[in-house]
Amino acid sequence: MNMDTNSELYWAKRPHLQPAGGTFFVTTRLHGSLPQIAKVRLAEDHELAKRQLLSRPDSTADDMDRLNRMAFAAHEAILDKADFGPQWLRLGHIARVIAETLHHFADTRYELIAYCLMSNHIHIVITLDRDEQGISSFSLQQIMHSMKGFSARRCNEFLNRSGPFWEHESYDRLVRDRDELYRIVRYVLLNPVKAGLCQTWQDWEWTYINPAYNDFE
Repeated sequence: MNMDTNSELYWAKRPHLQPAGGTFFVTTRLHGSLPQIAKVRLAEDHELAKRQLLSRPDSTADDMDRLNRMAFAAHEAILDKADFGPQWLRLGHIARVIAETLHHFADTRYELIAYCLMSNHIHIVITLDRDEQGISSFSLQQIMHSMKGFSARRCNEFLNRSGPFWEHESYDRLVRDRDELYRIVRYVLLNPVKAGLCQTWQDWEWTYINPAYNDFE
């Protein structure tokens, strides 16, 4: 069997391999935005499917990749329904905090390629900055920690609340090539259309694409 089972983590609790200047698709969601019963069921289904896959002598890394993408899609389908838990990003002033935070850190830590803010989760596509030696100045884990911490504090102030704002774990995927980047950016932009919230992605206020990538529209 030709497979590195640690090469792709779903709703990761530790960082992936992070090559210098790597481009990542990241999804993170509001704390409590998935019912516990759904989280348990999805985790059990994914673990069972993974064990079955690993028991096959002909399974490959591509098979594991497809399995992880299917698990992501199952979570995403529940989040898009937005019928459970907080939906603070529906509030314009809260969504604006997130958008401003993403652009703020883009000045110093990464290239911001695209994002979409949904009612209870966000998708972002970023490329890690590199220093003069070609080493990433900040890891993806550091970037997400800063982004979540900074935005959570500001949003909680606006909401007059305390406690967790974001879930601790996120889904992140290393983008392999330009074709995959194109597919992912299109997915991010079209998420509100797929969820039935608008007719075209341009109608959604909280989507962004870097002008350097306008050919991806």
